[in-house]
Amino acid sequence: MRKTLLMLMFLPLFITAQNKFGFYSHKEVLNAIPEYLQAVEEFELLKQRCNAEIEHNEQELTRKYVAFLDGQQEFPEPILRKRQKELQVMVDNSVLFRDRMKVWLSQAKDSLFAPHNETVALALAKVCERMDLAYVVDFDEVRYRYVNPKFAEEVTALVIEEVLNPSEESVPAVVECAENEESVEENTVTEGDVADVIDEAVDTIAESSVTTATGTVATDTIKIATDTIKVATDIIE
Repeated sequence: MRKTLLMLMFLPLFITAQNKFGFYSHKEVLNAIPEYLQAVEEFELLKQRCNAEIEHNEQELTRKYVAFLDGQQEFPEPILRKRQKELQVMVDNSVLFRDRMKVWLSQAKDSLFAPHNETVALALAKVCERMDLAYVVDFDEVRYRYVNPKFAEEVTALVIEEVLNPSEESVPAVVECAENEESVEENTVTEGDVADVIDEAVDTIAESSVTTATGTVATDTIKIATDTIKVATDIIE
C-alpha cells in the first residue's frame, strides 16, 4: 500500500519531465547557415532573370499590338487576318511562358532550400534526443503569449551549434520532433535547367511566323484587349 502511494505521489513529476518540450526559430537557424544564404541569392538571381524575360515579352507584345492598331485600316484582308492570328498566338505563348516559369521557379526553390531544411531537421533531432524533449515547436509559425520555463526549453542556439558543428551522435530512427521535414528529390532542378527552360520558352514566343490553320477566322476585327496582354505578362512575385 505504501509503495503504491509513493508511486502516485511521484507520478505527476514523472509526467512533467516526460512532457517537457522545446521551441526554436527555424528561420533564425537557416539564416545562420552560410550555404543557405548563398542559395537565397542564387534563387533571387533566377527569379530576376525570369522577370526580365517576362518584361521583354511584354514590351515586344505591346509593340506588335500597337503596330497592328496603327495599320489595321490599311492592311489587306489576308494580311489583317494573319496579323490577328499572330498576335493571338503571342498572347497564348506569353501565358504559357509565365506559367512554366512559375512551376520551374518553385521546383528550383525546393531544390536549393530542401538540403538546408533537412540539415536543420537532423540537427533538431539530435538536440531533442540529447535533451529528452517530447517535441519542439517552431515559433516562426506558432506564437504563444507565455511559455513556462519549467516545461519548455529554448533550443535555437543549440540547433545552430549542431548545424555548424555536427556531433557524432546517431540520429534516432524515428524523428518525432522534426515535423514537416522536407526531403531532397533525386531529380533536382539546377540553374542550368531553369536557364534551358527560359531559352526554350523564349524561342517559342519569338517565332513570329505562324502556320494558318484550316478554316475561317470567326471575326474580322482584332479581339485582343490591353488587359489580356497585361494578364499574359504578369511579373512573378
